[in-house]
Amino acid sequence: MKRIRVIVCPHELVMGGSQINAIELAGKLKQRGHDVVVFAPPGQLSGRVAELGLELVASPDGTRMSWGWMRELGRLAKDWKADIVHTYEWAPSLGAAWRLLPFTGTRVVMTVLSMDVPDFLPKHVPLIVGTKALHHQSGRRSAPVHLMEPPIDTEQNSHGALPSSQIKHDGLVISMVCRITDELDKAEGILQAIYAVAGLSRDRRLQLIIAGDGEAMQKIRVATREVNEQFDREVVRLVGTLFDPRAVYDQSDISLGMGSSALKALSFAKPLIVQGSGGYWKTLTPETLTEFEWQGFYGQGGGGAEALATCLARLCDDAPLRERLGIWGRSLVEEKYSLRNATVSLERIYFQTLAANTRRGVGSACMTRSAYDFGKFLLAKRIRSGVSP
Repeated sequence: MKRIRVIVCPHELVMGGSQINAIELAGKLKQRGHDVVVFAPPGQLSGRVAELGLELVASPDGTRMSWGWMRELGRLAKDWKADIVHTYEWAPSLGAAWRLLPFTGTRVVMTVLSMDVPDFLPKHVPLIVGTKALHHQSGRRSAPVHLMEPPIDTEQNSHGALPSSQIKHDGLVISMVCRITDELDKAEGILQAIYAVAGLSRDRRLQLIIAGDGEAMQKIRVATREVNEQFDREVVRLVGTLFDPRAVYDQSDISLGMGSSALKALSFAKPLIVQGSGGYWKTLTPETLTEFEWQGFYGQGGGGAEALATCLARLCDDAPLRERLGIWGRSLVEEKYSLRNATVSLERIYFQTLAANTRRGVGSACMTRSAYDFGKFLLAKRIRSGVSP
């Protein structure tokens, strides 16, 4: 098997599903004998990069387009003689394609784990998406579109991989592990969870444990304080950002979440209620699985706190159901979402990319169209923000 030299480019290294997926896949690739370096701005996950035995080359901010980021990536790719640059999310993907493809022999592979794929990404660059819906919508491209649901390290994310309990809890535990941000209505969903648990706590001993932090944290603190004062006990517990939140998953009885966080809960054999935007909540069962296989572990539009309370009440009051769904969820993750299988698939994508022969005319046309579409995107963004063009 040929040894590949890969530069992996997460857009940032704060806690988040896309970034964790990027570095965990990079770690497994290194274990399989490939040369891998991570190019990203240092952040909360820098320690995890080192823990996986990966070299971290500090980059400028990767969350927006930057000539400095592109220049440094080009220098690294040349000095390191990279075969593949694997970017995550739109800004690194666009920057790498513009900097590398016209001038070097280094190939680019893009992963987008957001809920949509920007039209301005070059269509001659191989793309990896995380849901069947995005895979279907992204079909009109000259390069392959690959489906890879967010992978989970099922060995590390299991009850047997953890030391004894370390998280204080009170009663039946409901957990949320997420970034506390207004993006994708996450903060609004957390508020709905707080109020749903508060309502159910009138005749049940429940505790909601929330692990995470972010720019919307203040309103979560206010709601938490109000609920806890109302009950004169810690119905809601905020534990902040945990570098290793596995104990929270492990000690919960029910988990709430979306995306990678939802899949990690399943890996710990916990029943799962999927969170989305616009008040979306739905329990994952064998009957609802098809919906989530299509759209990802996420949804849009629903009944908010009231709908969540209905889902929670059913699970809180039925211990055998919780156990059945937990066992089934664990087997689902092992079969379809394991990091080991995803690494083999990613390796195959790299070899296919290196073997492909993109005609120069196709590439030039795609790059020109990409630049034009990105210009339209920036103009529309300026208009929406009230800035005259």
